[in-house]
Amino acid sequence: MTFNTWNGGTHVSDGIGKISSAITSSGADVVALQESNGDVAQRVADRLGWYTTATGTHVDIVSRYPIEKKDWTSSGNGVAAAKIKGFWIYSVHFNYTKYGPYNACWDNDSYETIYADEALRGQQAKETVSWAGGSPAIVAGDFNSPSQLDWTTKTKSSHCNSVVQWPATKAFWDGGYWDSYREVHPDEAATPGNTWSPVVKETNGKREPQDRIDFIQYKGSTLDATSSTTVGGGPNWPSDHLAVVTTFTY
Repeated sequence: MTFNTWNGGTHVSDGIGKISSAITSSGADVVALQESNGDVAQRVADRLGWYTTATGTHVDIVSRYPIEKKDWTSSGNGVAAAKIKGFWIYSVHFNYTKYGPYNACWDNDSYETIYADEALRGQQAKETVSWAGGSPAIVAGDFNSPSQLDWTTKTKSSHCNSVVQWPATKAFWDGGYWDSYREVHPDEAATPGNTWSPVVKETNGKREPQDRIDFIQYKGSTLDATSSTTVGGGPNWPSDHLAVVTTFTY
């Protein structure tokens, strides 16, 4: 599961309780958390009786299963890593400015400008791919970027008449990763899988672009994504994102 906790659940009452309940309801065994600053991951893990990386940063991992090894890097805007059942799993949260769909949908920017403004996220993604190294690996998180697999000729009418090779997601594709949700749901028009946002529909009087910006990417012949779905929403949901849950066989 990848789960942006919206500043650690502070925008709702009993945020830690609601985050923990959402994890339990999802059936996830391992969760990549974002915006889990401070002791949020530890508090969630304690509530669940789980294990955690407890980095104290904005990215963490909580796991039903013991964590064999832990690691963290400042590259890629900060990445937490945990080795669980022999697999390395990474939690990422790339920089949020300047948000690309605003370029395309609000500012009518040229592709040249869009790609220039996406350069930092693209670099963070490349750093993460490089740091994660060999397979098998699962990288999950809030990329703050849509996917090149979604902004296609087929879906131009839903994406401000634009086709964009978003650098952050393309870096993973070029690095040999599979986008688990899009692998399971290959028709980007029929199943967009938007995760941003169940809460934010308008910003500064402008319609907020709705997009899939939370991903579970993976590589390695010993892993196979068998199902993938968005989860969340509704009055008790503690996040401004939907979460994503992918089931793997290995």
